[in-house]
Amino acid sequence: MKVTLKDIADDTGYSVSTVSRVLSGSEKISINTKEEVLECARKLNYLPPKARNSQVSKNVLNIALIASGFHAGEFYVAFYNGLNKAATDDNMHLFLLGIQEPKKQLPDIVKEIALSQFDGAILFVPEFVREDYEQLKEALPGQFPVISNALIEDPVFTTITFDGYSGGYLAARHFDKRDYHNVGIIKGPLERSESRYRVNGYRDYISQHDKMNLTWTFQGDFTYESGARAFQAFDRLDDKPRAIFASNDDMCDGFMETAKGKSYNFPEDIATIGYDDLTVCKHNHPTISSIKTDFKELGTATMKLLREKLANPNMKTGMLSFVPVSVVERESS
Repeated sequence: MKVTLKDIADDTGYSVSTVSRVLSGSEKISINTKEEVLECARKLNYLPPKARNSQVSKNVLNIALIASGFHAGEFYVAFYNGLNKAATDDNMHLFLLGIQEPKKQLPDIVKEIALSQFDGAILFVPEFVREDYEQLKEALPGQFPVISNALIEDPVFTTITFDGYSGGYLAARHFDKRDYHNVGIIKGPLERSESRYRVNGYRDYISQHDKMNLTWTFQGDFTYESGARAFQAFDRLDDKPRAIFASNDDMCDGFMETAKGKSYNFPEDIATIGYDDLTVCKHNHPTISSIKTDFKELGTATMKLLREKLANPNMKTGMLSFVPVSVVERESS
């Protein structure tokens, strides 16, 4: 049976008008009242009328994109721009909300979003593990649609993201085709699943091909600065690898710019390939080979899944799907 504002009012003891003001996002409500009403709405699995509309697939939708870890750099611009283009094409309004402390802030934020004027949410919180997602799910009304774009091996919410394993595999194959057989890798933070997938794909290709040898690894953190530190470590080596896969473009850029300051040439002295194919890859000199991740394609697949979940609220959750990646060959390799 459909839960109404009166059901929440009866359960909490507040008037229907007070409940309505809380759920419409009014600021003129005490924190205690707001928390009681939102908790009751979650407990009763209340959904706003718009989200219950069986014809929602024909309507303009309001979607919250909730992302953590924002910092200056091209990645987040490319990520949001791709998803926003896909949302616009699919008759959706995408609202970006950046959060700095997701473990502390996200459950309350998503609960309020689910009970306001939003029809669904997209999450990009790469630092979350399964326990964090489980706690988040507990805070949500049962049928509010959520899609995650951050890789996790055992997802709680339906997740769609890039095929990082294939990205690493393709990077190693690219080097093999170029006859670069002694190779290295600059890894991203290994607490993040997407970093591990890229490393595993790279290593698996190398282990399956006798000519290939992984002779050097460096632990980076996805920043330009860690790419620069990787070059400094590389420069001290007596036996240097012929080619380096940097697990994202920022680290590749940092490695190459620092190397150029020491008069290294690409690919004559060292070949490189990055990951994400950001704008810097085309504007750098020399241009940077990279694994292309198409954010518009990711957005299109994400919006399609959201509409499917709205049309079928009982659709199975926890599925993991991958968007293909490809190699873009440029001057650095």
